[in-house]
Amino acid sequence: MPEEMFGTDHDTWLLSEDILQFASMVEIGATVIVVYMRYLFDYLKMANMVKPVGLVDPGQVSSQSGTLSHRSKHLLESLKKADGDQFYLVPYNPGGHWVLIIVRPAKEIVYYMNSLPNRSVDEDMRNIVNM
Repeated sequence: MPEEMFGTDHDTWLLSEDILQFASMVEIGATVIVVYMRYLFDYLKMANMVKPVGLVDPGQVSSQSGTLSHRSKHLLESLKKADGDQFYLVPYNPGGHWVLIIVRPAKEIVYYMNSLPNRSVDEDMRNIVNM
């Protein structure tokens, strides 16, 4: 993954089990989300839209990614790079289902996008954002 995508240059390996998860319609891991985000990043770059959209690595903020403090710190470091009216896409897995958090740091607004009906905001993610 290029440095300009998540703020750090790192490799991501797509394994056969990642492909099988996707093809079998079972819960997918962060790697599959990151690969999609790479496609989205390339599309944004082609459309000259990289500046207004920031991407946060889901492997660093989801509930399986370490302590609350570590995940909050990673999100904070990503949001510190915000430029003007930029917004950040933060895929998040509270366990069993992916949701999308959209953060607009300059306006101090957070949107919680969940495709499942009648779901409240995940408390863990609320704590990460509040910290």
